[in-house]
Amino acid sequence: MNVQPRGDKYQLRIKHKLLQKPYFCTFDSDEDARSYGTKLEAMLARGVVPSELLAPAAVAGDDPVVTRLITQYCELAPVTDSDAELLAVVMTEVAGLRVSGLTMKWAEGYVAGLKAAKVNLAPGTIRKRVGSLARVIDWHHRRSTPDNAAPPANALRLLPRGYSLYTKTEAEQLKAAGKEAKADVKRDRRLLLEEEARVRLALAGEKRPGRERALKADPEFVMLFDLIIDTGMRLSEAFMLRTDQIDIERRVVRVEGTKGHRGVIKPRVVPLKRALTEKLAAWCEGKTGLLFSFWDGTKKGRDLASGRLTNRFTTMFVFADVLDFTEHDLRHEATCRWFLLRSPGGGWVFSDIEICRIMGWTSTNMALRYASLRGEDLSARLID
Repeated sequence: MNVQPRGDKYQLRIKHKLLQKPYFCTFDSDEDARSYGTKLEAMLARGVVPSELLAPAAVAGDDPVVTRLITQYCELAPVTDSDAELLAVVMTEVAGLRVSGLTMKWAEGYVAGLKAAKVNLAPGTIRKRVGSLARVIDWHHRRSTPDNAAPPANALRLLPRGYSLYTKTEAEQLKAAGKEAKADVKRDRRLLLEEEARVRLALAGEKRPGRERALKADPEFVMLFDLIIDTGMRLSEAFMLRTDQIDIERRVVRVEGTKGHRGVIKPRVVPLKRALTEKLAAWCEGKTGLLFSFWDGTKKGRDLASGRLTNRFTTMFVFADVLDFTEHDLRHEATCRWFLLRSPGGGWVFSDIEICRIMGWTSTNMALRYASLRGEDLSARLID
């Protein structure tokens, strides 16, 4: 690596046996040039040649505009509704960019732009945008690279670990602009016993002190609450249930999971605790079709029902003075209850792997994320 001043700029020069000729690039400062050069040399040392270091003849396929690739990807590849919505936003951010221009320097600049004061996205949102665009580029490289040839490197896949987190310098720049560096939020909120008692009183229609009126008692909403907190089903999985998915005799629910790869239904079987089985048996008596009336059975109606029910849960928790608690936190709570469930003999009922199957996870990492076990729950197991 060699960096030389060129007027008010600094020119980086990289030579390596994997390159057909030296690579040159100009930067505004000596620090930027050396930082970028160090990253490129590290990639070359691993045998990775970023597309910006390839000679033009070595780049597979043509050089299409990225926005056109996104359109083709959405038309030809299996894309979920959420991915399609996200890529529609990404298209406005990559207007005019060609595949050859998607270099490491561009990728780093793109991420920096998402962190800038004008945008100031959360790390998780940044990773989603980068990930969606990276999948499009991977898809293009697979289709355009000739047989028996190695596809060019995807610069978005070469971003360092932790790229979405705000650095100290970025945080200081945001503070100067009156903004705050955002961080990943880890939810580990549990529903305390006294909080659940207040929630159930609110669901029963009891007026709380300081409130003008009570919540309207709704047995259907109570049944939905019981179903989610006792199984850990996602909200949409619960309100879209049909009566034929519930097997009272075998005490199971055959859930059509909503988090399958690229939107594919991911079925799983969820066991029912005895008390919930009895409630469901009474609720299902004489019913056919949908278990609840919250959803009209249409794709558009699903989003509307999800939004209405999410708002209803929020209102209920605020009314019951259960602060900083969301409907999705009930899934965390249910996970912990599965982990803490004991048999009459005092042993654990389910193993970690079995709980992952119940919750619809293919990795135990999700169990670690959702198992927000309280200290008092763990200390109760100690033998004096």
